[in-house]
Amino acid sequence: MAEPDEFGRREHPHISINAFREATQYEYPTRAQQRKPLRDDYAAHADALLDQLSQALGAMPAPGADLRLVIQGLKAGTVVEVVTRPPDEASRAKATKVPAGLDFTTQDIVVLRTERRDDRSESALLFVPDDARAFLQGRIAAYGRDPGNARRTDIDRFEVLETFVAAPVRSLFVGDVDFDAPDILWWELWIQGWSGRAERVAVLARAANLDVHADRLLFPDTTVIFVHAAVGRLTTFAGHIPGAVAEIRRATGTIEPFLDRGAGGIAHHDWVAELAGRVLLPSDGAPVVCALDTGVAAEHPLIAPGLRGAWAYDAAWGADDHAPHGGHGTAIAGLILYGDLEPHMNGAQPIALTHNVESMKLLPPNGFPATTPPSYGVVTQGAIAQVEIERPGETRAFCLATSAVDFPPNRPSTWSGALDQVASGAMLGDAADGVPASEATKRLVLVATGNVSGGLMAHVMPSQPIEDPAQSWNALTIGGFTRKEQLPAPPPALEPSVPANHRSPFSRGSQSLPDDLTPIKPEVLFEAGNMLTDDAGFCAWHEAVSLLAPGSNVAAEPLVPFWATSAAAGMAGNFIGRLQAALPELWPETYRALTVDSAAWPQPIRKTLIGRGAHWKTGSKADKQKVLREVGYGVPDIDRAVLSARNDLTMVAEAEIQPFAFGADGRSAVFNEMHFYDLPWPRAALEQIENEIVTMKVTLSYFIEPNLTGKAATRPDTYRSFGLRFAMKKRTETEATFRARINAAQERDGSASEKETDCWLLGPKAVQAGSLHCDLWRGYAVDLAGHDAIAVYPVGGWWKSHAGQRRVTDRGRYALVISICAAGQAVDLHSEIVAQVAVREAVVVEH
Repeated sequence: MAEPDEFGRREHPHISINAFREATQYEYPTRAQQRKPLRDDYAAHADALLDQLSQALGAMPAPGADLRLVIQGLKAGTVVEVVTRPPDEASRAKATKVPAGLDFTTQDIVVLRTERRDDRSESALLFVPDDARAFLQGRIAAYGRDPGNARRTDIDRFEVLETFVAAPVRSLFVGDVDFDAPDILWWELWIQGWSGRAERVAVLARAANLDVHADRLLFPDTTVIFVHAAVGRLTTFAGHIPGAVAEIRRATGTIEPFLDRGAGGIAHHDWVAELAGRVLLPSDGAPVVCALDTGVAAEHPLIAPGLRGAWAYDAAWGADDHAPHGGHGTAIAGLILYGDLEPHMNGAQPIALTHNVESMKLLPPNGFPATTPPSYGVVTQGAIAQVEIERPGETRAFCLATSAVDFPPNRPSTWSGALDQVASGAMLGDAADGVPASEATKRLVLVATGNVSGGLMAHVMPSQPIEDPAQSWNALTIGGFTRKEQLPAPPPALEPSVPANHRSPFSRGSQSLPDDLTPIKPEVLFEAGNMLTDDAGFCAWHEAVSLLAPGSNVAAEPLVPFWATSAAAGMAGNFIGRLQAALPELWPETYRALTVDSAAWPQPIRKTLIGRGAHWKTGSKADKQKVLREVGYGVPDIDRAVLSARNDLTMVAEAEIQPFAFGADGRSAVFNEMHFYDLPWPRAALEQIENEIVTMKVTLSYFIEPNLTGKAATRPDTYRSFGLRFAMKKRTETEATFRARINAAQERDGSASEKETDCWLLGPKAVQAGSLHCDLWRGYAVDLAGHDAIAVYPVGGWWKSHAGQRRVTDRGRYALVISICAAGQAVDLHSEIVAQVAVREAVVVEH
């Protein structure tokens, strides 16, 4: 009999399961709705709300004294703040959410912005037109009246509301703002409604002697304009246009590429020349990874063989690498081409490049003014458009290793939203008449988490939140781990800050972000280097535990140490380039899914999740999610991403889906399509090894079109165009029971409780935000044998809720990756599945 190691040899292609997909229509379940009353006295609650609302609205302006400016299509009105009742202390609820029904669109009563509070309540800025005051007051009064045996009117809208208060203009501003500061700064004005309203606001702002930039960021319900003004004047202006502005933010201006190098480089021209002599050029048509950074030293002997283009967002900047201390973009380009140069320098084998690199300078050099507006959403989209104009039709991914500290990552920003548009093909200029969303250009974007600076270990080591734009839903966010713990020679009094195979001290995570509102970030880790710590507990970078990369000063320092999540992003670019070269026909969504599917945690991290038994370590799923929000799904393995083994295989599906359709009335939107996969399951092989431990990993990847409104901070379903979920058939379920369960779960956004023994790491309740969903099943092989079907189904999004956008019937697409691992077992899972696929495909051809 063959040895187990032979069953683990990676020499088989992944298996397509497209032929096993069945599309079905969603059926609404019928079930009685029972709810526990939240209020003891509804009449008293309604009276309190009416009193508060009256005070918050205040008196109508007297004729001739109304300072509000006229905006076509926007009624004169007032903005008030409403706050929900916080959950009881014993409640496990994440928060009491602002009801979606507070928008009375026929009366132009709209929620401008929502926000989560520390006490788990939520607040909203509500715009109430003057002519809708009586309407809103009448609805609240009707809610307070005794309904008899009928259901209480508008209970879903008003029951959770605790207070109405006046909303001063300053409440539109997000973040810490010094309202007494005289400085003239760039600001983002998020204009509610159609783009024509934003242009009218821009005209009025110029008439008020405010400087308005011509660039715009366009989202379905919001247009972002950029105004250059002192905060006092801007506040006065915003007070004259209530209801037009959903929120105001400082325009992102502080980009932190973490370029400090310290003195000294590694100038070994002979090493560079020797390695360059071993480089074999990529093949014609090889894929490319574009670095969006500080430029590149195009003449570097290690860069030139794989460089296919170098440009700058502003041609006056030049395409060279302007970053000090050995450059930044050059090092990233080198890591994209080769990975860490250290093992190549220590080897003697030919280096066959599988992919190319491009450089687009995103940041202005010293001596040049900052871009206007200082919005890196605008700049990033413009830079990407230039690259695609220069070299159209390439298989390409984009790598962004810079971050900003101006904006908190617990909600979408204009930069992260712009990246989501880039990935989904929703940039201005992407859309063509008659081209459905599913056929728009999709792009894979890699973005670094941002970095932790050196300092005292007590401050450096705890997980710190990612930086803007790493919260992007569609981007693959890259964190860092390290294998480097070699001390310098001769060793000073220093120690590695973390042991090998731990999270890099430089890397950030999303532990402190709301887990129901933000995606798990980072998704994966790559080598980022380590820090060294002295005997006083101070830690910092050191070249001994850094990566080796090409430097921008070719004559003096052709090799430089490179570290932190910039290095990890470059390593991720190398991985994606190799993956695209090996599997050239797949979608960007699929490359992202395969990267996550191939990832595994290094052993020290793995021990925090897996005990000695068949299942996961004891403890709550919330605690396990916190681990993932620090380290993601682990470190990707290129061999596993490209090929399967007999006892460790990967199944892949790529599909289009129409999530929503018009209902019977022809106006409102309903759920439409679900996909069921009757999987080609290795039941016999799994039963053969019965009580051995196996792992299944399911990864669902798709790109949403973002809707950057003020509500997106607390309502993921208003930010995404559509959402998808997956659910596995339980081993005790019939097919009919499984499908009925999925219909019910669709309305609850996948939050149904599990009664069967739960072998999942996270479970369905962990799935809220994001456009990549991954979970792992771990248990006995004989139990996995019964999980032989999976469903992919939609949940809400603005395509459904915003029928006026005319996107209800649009189609999206997704990649589904399922892997089964019986590592160390002499069992052939792959052949059993391949045999079933051959039979199914023969039947399809016959018919």
